[in-house]
Amino acid sequence: MAEAQRDQMNVVIVGHVDHGKSTVVGRLLADTGALPQGKLDAVKRECERTGKPFEYAFLLDALSDEQDQGITIDTARCFFKSDKRDYIIIDAPGHIEFLKNMISGAARAEAAVLVIDAKEGVRENSRRHGYILSMLGIRQVIVCVNKMDLIGFREATFHAIEQEYRAFLEGIGAVRPLRFIPVSAILGENLAARGAGMPWYT
Repeated sequence: MAEAQRDQMNVVIVGHVDHGKSTVVGRLLADTGALPQGKLDAVKRECERTGKPFEYAFLLDALSDEQDQGITIDTARCFFKSDKRDYIIIDAPGHIEFLKNMISGAARAEAAVLVIDAKEGVRENSRRHGYILSMLGIRQVIVCVNKMDLIGFREATFHAIEQEYRAFLEGIGAVRPLRFIPVSAILGENLAARGAGMPWYT
């Protein structure tokens, strides 16, 4: 008997430059065992060979130029499975110079994760990308407030960012995010499992 066809969803990861989009995805894939066998070890060995500190973002930033510059230039695609669905995750660039690449990546998505740095807060591309997602008709949006470790996992800071960004989206008539989630991608907090550093989060 043929295997039943599984649902598939394209999810784009967007946000201001250096807010941790690639790290969020890389850490999620690593912690859920979704990486190709040997990929994590291979990237760690390459970092040791070149004398670079290991970064989860390198799991996605496959272009050598991106690893040298520490930014995402093109959209990187990777695959992730849950018990019920197959996902294509599109890691879109955050630099304003590569906005066209971000739009082309988002245009193929049914859902989006927008990443905001907890320390830097809402920035120019946080707003721009929220507007673009709305213009593209993407209704399923989650906001990850990343780098919570840099602010001591303060609940008040998280809620202040949520309030500011919700007010911006409402002001332009954009979609309301389904959830705001505090995470620390570099520590793996609140991605694959509940974050121990954020006992207040439910």
